[in-house]
Amino acid sequence: MSAGLDPRLHELLACPRCLAEFVITDTSLQCGGCRETFALEDGIPVLLPKTFDVEHLKEEQFLATMMREKAHLPAMRFNLEQWNQSKQDFWRMVAAGVSGSSKRFVNIGCGYDSRYSEFESKGHVFVNFDMVLDMLKTLRSDFGALFCVNGDLNSLPFKRGAFDYVISIDVIHHECDRLSEVLATFRDLLKPGGTLFLEDPNAWGLFQMAKSIFLPRPVYRYLRSTFHRLLRSTHRPADYEFPTNVWQVTRILQELGFEKIHVYPQTAYPTIGRTRHQIYRWLSGSEYVRTYHNYHYMLSATRSAHA
Repeated sequence: MSAGLDPRLHELLACPRCLAEFVITDTSLQCGGCRETFALEDGIPVLLPKTFDVEHLKEEQFLATMMREKAHLPAMRFNLEQWNQSKQDFWRMVAAGVSGSSKRFVNIGCGYDSRYSEFESKGHVFVNFDMVLDMLKTLRSDFGALFCVNGDLNSLPFKRGAFDYVISIDVIHHECDRLSEVLATFRDLLKPGGTLFLEDPNAWGLFQMAKSIFLPRPVYRYLRSTFHRLLRSTHRPADYEFPTNVWQVTRILQELGFEKIHVYPQTAYPTIGRTRHQIYRWLSGSEYVRTYHNYHYMLSATRSAHA
């Protein structure tokens, strides 16, 4: 076994092409089935399949740069405070739902999120997974992340049933046209009885229903793209993004064999200014509004032993 790859990570990995196990060297991973070779960069397995969408990767790299730039804009301070509060609500939900020791986690589309450290410090194996390699290198260099994997959501390089917990934050709306397939992939990563923790922008959010629910999706995307183009916006969403629907996601999870599905309230509402946020704060006296009409929804769901 190479010193460059922790054995605890090695035993979770599988070829993204054929799901066979890897043979590890100091600089690469070779599939024991199809014999395809993948690189190790700074101890991070680079497991992007040859068939992955290069344009999609470029867009995600652009979004990653945009995220870093937003953090330094004074005008974004209130929005970022709300965004951070939303993440605190989410991670509290995760912490409350975790039990036992030496569990295996994976955060699909982890970005720059360093909250893995709370779980890693307790002896859990927490895998940070993202398409953008630079994000993972930042987690490794700046925060000391032990377990990082670079790959594609559409060809996940993990063994089936490998994880006790799968985490997905603001990811599935990037694959909204393949929602059932993506959620089925999350199910397959979990052991029977394992838990999915999910947060995503909410199509039924209080200030976005008029667009995301009542406009046809092609019209919504066209108007959004035109709006950002006219403003010459440098902080636009990707054209393929679209908010997801908490009720649709819940239904799909049930069809996929998930049980104990619980949707949680939260108090933060990113993307709106202080005035509209006061309106939201007033209406969010209702738990129903906090749960189903927030900017995000967040839920937990357990994979059935029979799924």
